[in-house]
Amino acid sequence: MTAIEQVSSASTPPGAPSGGDDMGSRLIDRWFPCASVDAAVGTPAGSGLSEKALFTWFASRPIAQARAAVLTALLPNQATHHGDVQKAVESGDAEAQQRLRKAISAQYPSGRPVVLDMFSGRGIIPLEAARLGVTAVGTDLSPVATLAGRLLADYPLRDWSAEPDLPFKQPPADEALFDEGVPRLLKDVRLVMAEVGSRVAEAVSPLYPRNNAGAFPWAHLWAVTIPCDHCGRRFPLIGSMVLRHPYRRTEDNGQALHLVVDQDTWHTEVIEGPPIQKPTFAAAVGKKGKSARCPFPTCGHAHTLESVKRMGQAGQYRDALLAVGEEIAGVRKIFRPPTGQEIDAAASVDLSGLPPLSGLRAAPDEPIPAGNQDTVRASAYGYRTYGDLMNPRQTAKFVATARAIQEVAADCIAAGVSTEYATALAGYAAANLPRQLRLATRGAKLRTHGKPDGTAQNRVKVADVFSDQSKVSFNFDYLEAGPGTGPGTWSSVSESGLNALKKVLTESPAGRPGRFRRASAVTLPFRDGTVDAVVTDPPYYNMIDYADASDLFYVWLRRTLRELMPDLFDHSGRDGLQDKADEIIVKRGNAPGEHRTRDFYEQMLSRAFGEARRVLRPDGHLVVVFGHSDPDAWRRLLGALHDAGFVVTSSWPSRTETAATGVASIKVTVTIGCRVAAPNRPAATAAQVDREVTERVKAAAREWDRDGLALTDQLMAAYGPAMEIYGRYIKILKPDGSRAELDRYLTLARTAVRDATALKLDELPLETFDAPTRFAVFWQRLYARSDVPKGEARFLAQADNLRLEDLRGALLTESKSGYRLRLDAPDTIGEQSSAFEVVRAMAAAWDQNATEGVATVLADCERQPTDAHLWAVVGEIVAQLPPSDQVAKALTAVQRNASTITSLAHRAATASAPGEPIVQLALSLPDEES
Repeated sequence: MTAIEQVSSASTPPGAPSGGDDMGSRLIDRWFPCASVDAAVGTPAGSGLSEKALFTWFASRPIAQARAAVLTALLPNQATHHGDVQKAVESGDAEAQQRLRKAISAQYPSGRPVVLDMFSGRGIIPLEAARLGVTAVGTDLSPVATLAGRLLADYPLRDWSAEPDLPFKQPPADEALFDEGVPRLLKDVRLVMAEVGSRVAEAVSPLYPRNNAGAFPWAHLWAVTIPCDHCGRRFPLIGSMVLRHPYRRTEDNGQALHLVVDQDTWHTEVIEGPPIQKPTFAAAVGKKGKSARCPFPTCGHAHTLESVKRMGQAGQYRDALLAVGEEIAGVRKIFRPPTGQEIDAAASVDLSGLPPLSGLRAAPDEPIPAGNQDTVRASAYGYRTYGDLMNPRQTAKFVATARAIQEVAADCIAAGVSTEYATALAGYAAANLPRQLRLATRGAKLRTHGKPDGTAQNRVKVADVFSDQSKVSFNFDYLEAGPGTGPGTWSSVSESGLNALKKVLTESPAGRPGRFRRASAVTLPFRDGTVDAVVTDPPYYNMIDYADASDLFYVWLRRTLRELMPDLFDHSGRDGLQDKADEIIVKRGNAPGEHRTRDFYEQMLSRAFGEARRVLRPDGHLVVVFGHSDPDAWRRLLGALHDAGFVVTSSWPSRTETAATGVASIKVTVTIGCRVAAPNRPAATAAQVDREVTERVKAAAREWDRDGLALTDQLMAAYGPAMEIYGRYIKILKPDGSRAELDRYLTLARTAVRDATALKLDELPLETFDAPTRFAVFWQRLYARSDVPKGEARFLAQADNLRLEDLRGALLTESKSGYRLRLDAPDTIGEQSSAFEVVRAMAAAWDQNATEGVATVLADCERQPTDAHLWAVVGEIVAQLPPSDQVAKALTAVQRNASTITSLAHRAATASAPGEPIVQLALSLPDEES
């Protein structure tokens, strides 16, 4: 029976499941444990960081959010389940989860419900469904992601106890791992990892000379060299001369690299203490942008970055070994210059004679596609294939690793192990390849912990090549891990994978194996009406180039697993890489003929949701987890849902991203509940729908207040009830006969939340103030002087139909941390200035010229000195700031001298001639720190 037949046969006949307080209603429609998810995503139990360590992928859906999404999609809308769901999400409470499993089973008496994730990625959502004992199915266009799902939520939940023993010796140092009660899969994966590591070390030992103690060095520091444009002598591009910072506590002076030049040649030394030379590739003092400086004293020529790039594109780069890292007593790491034997061994590698792997050239020759300079950054420096991303010796070690994994799998099968089990074991061994690739290309820098003054611990590691989640970084000086022990080596990355597998096995005692297959989301391989819930985390618009970034993994996994997993790795695009024809993203970069555009994203996402609608039962639910900093991405997502025939019933924000990824580009993701739209929906007028949306959102806001949902999160949650009203109608007509657009109701929803708070300034309703002032006052109430991520700032501006680009500078300052409200003097003021800007000018003018300065501001802005709105803003800012704040002090003084200011302003206004130009203020109050 095929996988698709298995899924279809597990489905029960269409019809509404029993239970619930209305037909087909689920918890997700009216309730979601937002606070529990927020609390759990920063904990080991809810973050998903351990599960993430099992296989490298780019999206990091926290376990807590996935668990909440699956539970609320399956459970009936009954408040009796709230407590158990909260316990399950916050701590993984076993008893609560057992009660919830029983409730789900009672809800679907005809058979196990089917939960599908059509963008399954690493498999976090299917894992949580599988742990509940339901039929969990994951599909993904990427074969790399599909493998990740199998390793996480399929193989660990199978019973492998009937398999014969593996034909490998037990590692003597790991006897505890083989005690009674340790899962069979964990034992055997450890055996396979140790066997592969041993075989690789033996195969590559001629390329890595051992030290005097008979051990492999931990690491080797390399640099790219170029010929000087001026003198013609070749020199290395070194970005940092620091090898180890000093550490006072252990009386460690640290180490530095020293470049010794002798006539036309150079060599390296390792010195004690801080560097005594500047790097050869760095930014000049007082200038932006790095340049390469020739270190020969008779030259010193500086090469721009563009000229250095041109050398790479002309094939003029050469690799040179700079230093060797050793482990002392297995803990402390030091560096020394390379020996002549080590330099010769590193240069002796010949890849041309390597036999093929799985019918492919051993060294990856697949080209890096055009337009990937931002994603695979080495391609901007002349490196054209994925094999070019590492030096020849690194390539030889990876080839030996792929071959060892194949040989170990073959030995298992020869010993009577089932092909399926041997494939699973080979899959876990192959998962080490992406983990090592993250630490083994020209982007892997020496990572020096500590501080130059020696006040911090000075460990050294190898840095991850992935920056900004999915960009493969590039460095001219890079670190190569050896075949022995230490950070980035096979044994080190094996340990992190084993620990992750142990956690998955421990926390999945009652689950059923998930089912994963490679498939496009626009052509799902399932029959109509066979899925009870689609719970998915679709690609985030233009945030991650999934396939382009993971092609680095794909070329090596294909060489390793093509014969064992032909369904994943026996089919490629025309370029030998992953097929990207149906990849639903907005591709960054400007590649010629790129099809993954904004319109493509929206059209394909709509088609994918249309497929979700086709495979769902009539009473089924679609749950979408999404996060992005651009309101346009949200408009396209919600538009795609509407076009596919879904009604959004709810949207629940969770502050998951910083806790899960450490990246603050967005902080909030939203879990969106959807149901299939009713047939024969009526039309409506915009006035009618405007009223319904406003009333519904305001009612929901009162409920959210009672539940303790933060006001900032209510702004995003408002999309749910607004979209529910919007989806009730086949079309919404404005007075001129044109259709009301989706954007209208996204803005109206957020405005309704703000209005529901009934903010008043000195008894004046907030809606009576000008739009920039409303925005600024609401911002100050929500965030005070905190930095706010760009995404939240955009959404807050949207509530007043403002563009963030127009507010930058006038009301907001921008920094790497986000946006902050300006309370310093505006750059200019005049008749068109908002009340908030005028008040800021008043505060600055008080510090410059007291009452006369404030009166001049009022006159220049042509503001009545008795303007109630103006004085209300003065009082609001004073109330929100601490009394010690300089702006608060100035505005407090303004309030106390209001009558004098009013008289002076009247006189100034009377004396001013009509048509006088606006005064350009140059006030002395310093800008706030970003």
